[in-house]
Amino acid sequence: MAFETYECQACGDEFKAFEDSEAAANGYCSPRCEVDGKGL
Repeated sequence: MAFETYECQACGDEFKAFEDSEAAANGYCSPRCEVDGKGL
């Protein structure tokens, strides 16, 4: 497994995560961005 670079769907910042991680699958760099991105 290797780290890949992804762009956060909420804030647009780049972050690194394992390609098969939940962060890579949902596209959010942090729990706060996930909440904001989903409008919770």
